[in-house]
Amino acid sequence: MLSSAIHSVRSDFARIICRKFQAGRFLVIGAYPAKLERQFGEIGRGAVFTASSADLTAKIRQHGAAADFEVAIWFYPQEKSEDDRICEELSRCATSVVLVPGAGSNVAKRRPQLVECFRQFGLSPDYGSDLSGLDPESIFLQHQQGDASEALVSKVETAFARLNTRLTGMEQMLRTRVSELEAADRHIARLEEKLLKLKQYRSELKRLKEQRQALRRSPERRIGQVLLAPYRLPEKLVKTVWKTLHPGSAKRRRSAPLTEYQEWLQRHRATSDDLDRMGHEARGFATQPLITIITPVYDTSAQWLTEAVESVLAQAYGNWELLLIDDGSSIADLVDALPALAARDQRIILDRTGRNEGISAASNRALARANGGWVALLDHDDVLEPDALFQIVKLLQTHPDADLIYTDEDKLSENGCEAPVFKPDWSPDLFRSHNYIGHLTAMRREVVDKVSGFRSEFDSAQDYDLFFRVIEQTNRIHHIPRVLYHWRRSASSSAISVRQKPGQLEASRFAIADHLKRRDERAHVVVDWNTHAFCVRRELLEAQEISVIISARHGLAARACYIEYLTKKTSYPDYEIVFIQADNESAGADAHFSRMPHRLLRFSGAHNFSALRNFAVAQTASPWILFLDDDMEVIESDWLTIMAEHVQRPDVGAVGAQLLNPNNTIEHAGIVLGVNGIAQPAFRGLSADERQVSRQLQVTRNYSAVPAACMLTRRDVFQEVGGFDESLPDAFADIDICLKMRRAGYLIVYTPFAKLYKHEPRADKIDMGSEAIMRDRWPDVVERDPYYNANLSRERADFSLGK
Repeated sequence: MLSSAIHSVRSDFARIICRKFQAGRFLVIGAYPAKLERQFGEIGRGAVFTASSADLTAKIRQHGAAADFEVAIWFYPQEKSEDDRICEELSRCATSVVLVPGAGSNVAKRRPQLVECFRQFGLSPDYGSDLSGLDPESIFLQHQQGDASEALVSKVETAFARLNTRLTGMEQMLRTRVSELEAADRHIARLEEKLLKLKQYRSELKRLKEQRQALRRSPERRIGQVLLAPYRLPEKLVKTVWKTLHPGSAKRRRSAPLTEYQEWLQRHRATSDDLDRMGHEARGFATQPLITIITPVYDTSAQWLTEAVESVLAQAYGNWELLLIDDGSSIADLVDALPALAARDQRIILDRTGRNEGISAASNRALARANGGWVALLDHDDVLEPDALFQIVKLLQTHPDADLIYTDEDKLSENGCEAPVFKPDWSPDLFRSHNYIGHLTAMRREVVDKVSGFRSEFDSAQDYDLFFRVIEQTNRIHHIPRVLYHWRRSASSSAISVRQKPGQLEASRFAIADHLKRRDERAHVVVDWNTHAFCVRRELLEAQEISVIISARHGLAARACYIEYLTKKTSYPDYEIVFIQADNESAGADAHFSRMPHRLLRFSGAHNFSALRNFAVAQTASPWILFLDDDMEVIESDWLTIMAEHVQRPDVGAVGAQLLNPNNTIEHAGIVLGVNGIAQPAFRGLSADERQVSRQLQVTRNYSAVPAACMLTRRDVFQEVGGFDESLPDAFADIDICLKMRRAGYLIVYTPFAKLYKHEPRADKIDMGSEAIMRDRWPDVVERDPYYNANLSRERADFSLGK
């Protein structure tokens, strides 16, 4: 173990240390005294145990002479305020000292500090003493006859700290890779199970077909057909007459009723009158750029390509050109249809590559021939809404500096339009999880040329790669919350599933990794096999100390259990736990905390969680701060590390986790504003496995706010925005501080890969006055949350279809 955050004493600890030091008594400070006392008792060695450094002086006096111990074993904590006193005490009472990292201590930082402190009292490290069997990060110190070289000790400890930090990072990455392999193994097992069932179904179907054939050949069936023939003739005659008199009735019966989404789309798409008005309005636009629509063509249905071309011809905005690039198609009717399609309008240009060179090469050929200042991408079998280009140019009237514009979309199948994708405004973390921008996307030609167009090595994810290189050049990215593109579901399209294009997943992962490399971010891109989206695991460059600030609501016994559980289940290497409680609560807590490496703060003001948290921040010094409720249960040990990977980013202000109810439904997965009043937790009450919302619950993404029930931030950001507003109810104070961070230019990140159970959800009392303050202070975002599509429900934040 390179990380000492989850620190448990090994069952043979006493036996190993006694073999190393065969005479004299031991003094053991910290770390599971009951377990160690039992171990030393079993082998008959004398030892004195103290649970914390606070009891050290009393224990020594109780057991007599000052220098009575051969070895003092100190499981040192992260807190360093008592270092001088303890080092001096141990140097007097023990011949030698063994330092072992305790739970939550940052070895790379604490060990050099303690070595230097002990050297002031005459104890120096013995680097020749091998304690790796005890703990690979432990160190032996003893009284030296002559001074060890100060330069040597300093260099060794500096090198150790540097090596330990690097090894910790490598261990973290190794855990990530192992976790990825385990997830892939589980995914393969599920696929094998489905394959086995499919084989069983096929076997059963084959047996049924054989039975059916046998039944058809049976004498009983033939006799039955003869006997029923006189009765069937009138029935066939009636059906024939009915079809003759009512020719359209069968078709009407076969047509399925419209789905909820299809009815919604009919209400919201542009009508004929709307399109006439748009055409007239477009002719008066101050800016009327030529838009080049790029459509590589390869062995698609001639009918589908015709529908794609007709959707362009139907555009209300007329200043466009359509480049059809035939990439070596071999289907005869398609090859024959292309010249006729190009002849339908002089704005349609047909070009051929001569042989199949791939979609990127065909797209680059189109770019070379493009005349437009803007480039839009249309697949050869998809369809545009007739107001698609109009809406893009309309946005340019108010945002003339835009460089990339994207719209909402849906899928097109034989049943009509379905599966809408209602996207948030620009969300960089969601984009690194999967290509949510998708279709329809238009880009300024100048920026596309600057990044050298498409790259063939990313074919099947060439758009994703191009978008990454474009967004690295600009932050002028705009979203039109309107369904303007219909992505056809076909056997060769990933509109059905990413499994339709097996190479797309790897190409997409490569595109993300290449983007991160260009940004000089050390990270590993992991495939989430449950969603076929991605999780970016960044290397933690430095595990900064985190003050875990917990507002105490439970009694002392529950608090002690909570601390023990939290430290055992948290692998982050450098944190302190700080409980904050009202001044009039249990006085026994002070004595209890004095025996622990954690802190208790008392607050004498009004009992308001915002005031408690602000006070606690002022009393701590850690560069990073985690606000945590005291009813949380950690699920995976790397939860805090995952959150820290994001908070270390300079562009991030706060990070929130996925909080679950004990029944595995969502309690918190970010906060949506403007829903059912001021705000509502996203996806509350839905299953944690819910996947019907474009995977937004299961991927890292941005929100306007996350709850302070579990919120990690940096001290400099917290102080920059002025902390929590103590005049607001707790739920609004959470939102308010996040919105202040957003206003200051920081992102708010939600990660579902840090999971905790929340056992006691509480409903905050909201008064109308506080609502009025929020509406007055944040009118725009309450009216329209940029991370929640305007077409979604305003009654509940479950990402369901709105009115």
